Amino acid sequence: MMIRLPSGILSLAVLKNSELIFGEIIKGTASPFDITAGLAEAGFHNGLHKEFIQKLAGGHKGQLPLATGQVRVELVKFQTTFSDDVDTEHDDPYEILASLHNKEISGLVMEGDRLLTINSTSKRILTRPDGQEFVLSDAGSKEIFHFCGKNVVANEKGNSITASKDGVAQITTRGKVSVYPFEEHRNIGKIHGKIETEHAMLVQGDILGGANISSLATLIVRGVIRSSSIRSGGDLDCTNGLDNFRQTDDGEVRVEQNLRTSIIKNFNVWVGSKLFAHRIIDHSEVEVMDTLACPRIADSKIAIGNKLICYNIVRDCVIKFGPGAVEDPFIIKFKQTHLSRSRKHHDKHIALEFQQAQLEQLRQKSLLVLQRIKNESQSNLMVGNVLKRYLSTMEESFRIYKNGYEELVEIEELVKQERAELAYNASLIESFSNPTIVVVGKMEAGTRIVGPVDSVLLEKSKSSVSVTLDPETQKLVFGSLTKQGQA
Repeated sequence: MMIRLPSGILSLAVLKNSELIFGEIIKGTASPFDITAGLAEAGFHNGLHKEFIQKLAGGHKGQLPLATGQVRVELVKFQTTFSDDVDTEHDDPYEILASLHNKEISGLVMEGDRLLTINSTSKRILTRPDGQEFVLSDAGSKEIFHFCGKNVVANEKGNSITASKDGVAQITTRGKVSVYPFEEHRNIGKIHGKIETEHAMLVQGDILGGANISSLATLIVRGVIRSSSIRSGGDLDCTNGLDNFRQTDDGEVRVEQNLRTSIIKNFNVWVGSKLFAHRIIDHSEVEVMDTLACPRIADSKIAIGNKLICYNIVRDCVIKFGPGAVEDPFIIKFKQTHLSRSRKHHDKHIALEFQQAQLEQLRQKSLLVLQRIKNESQSNLMVGNVLKRYLSTMEESFRIYKNGYEELVEIEELVKQERAELAYNASLIESFSNPTIVVVGKMEAGTRIVGPVDSVLLEKSKSSVSVTLDPETQKLVFGSLTKQGQA
């Protein structure tokens, strides 16, 4: 295919069913713009290799790959119906802050309620340089089972998950949907020892100093949480606050999903989704994977993966935000487990291939022995014994191969499950594409903002300010809310 350019001729070779486009300048010269325009004239807009286009424009003699087919992965898309959410992209920040006190975070559901609906399954899609797309693989209806946790069922079509009992519904950062029934307590303190449960917990009073609670599910506390160690696999709803004012023990809270409270004082807090504090965060270290909304933050270290919405930030706070600002220790451990299992899967696959080759070798030897017996006019005891030995060895080797194959299938299912969960987690992190700090009131002098590549210590207070990241350099960018329409 010849393409006439303003000052030369571009020759294109179309290979692999239009998945690979080679080109060379066979006459004259061409700029990168001319070559790109020539490719567009031929209908090739996608998968362009700018570095090779630049090289060709620089005078390279011979063919270079100018465009290739690109494979992308579209991850599963689904909606949950049991959790209220805040649209931090479009809702007015004043309205978000004003409504924090009545924010609902826990999803109480009944048996048979639909919890999740899949809109699109995961696919691997090839886009050719001419724009045509082909689905290389589709996870299909079985994919939904990767997201079934406890006390839920998937429908036959594989596009929705419903509750199999009454309780509180939750979804993990890996996409697992579960429902847990409630157990009720009055007060919990150090005297109760370490509490480990798979039930959601409703505490009518306080959680006192020295308490140690670990639950796979949601925790609702009507009173106050003092200096305690708490692990919640779902939401933590404590409207009266996390107040470790005496500091007799460390206050540590880890919430896999959302946290709603009034105050956080002298606590270390990690939240896997969103944190809504409708009064103040004071003298605390707080890490939030997604969004934190709080009117006032003072003397605290804050790390945010996606958005911080605040009225005032005062008294020498440190705000870290953006990609990598918050890590999930559980996901790190999960990735290590997955890597180890993937290696085991690979090693088992290689071992089975070796055993398969051995079985084939024994089969060929047995056939030769059978042929020898068939050709001999009388029975040969020694040859018969050799055949028996081969057959016995084959039987044992086949038993080992069969057991190894069953183990391989089991490991492969686990690897597929882990890949789906890690892919969902990766898509969740990637969705935080525009990390932002929004301060509708004042950010006092002495506040330090830490981004992925730089940090700024405010020498003067700033009012009605936003902080974002430059898409190219990832450096901090300060802006005025009034100029952005408070967006």
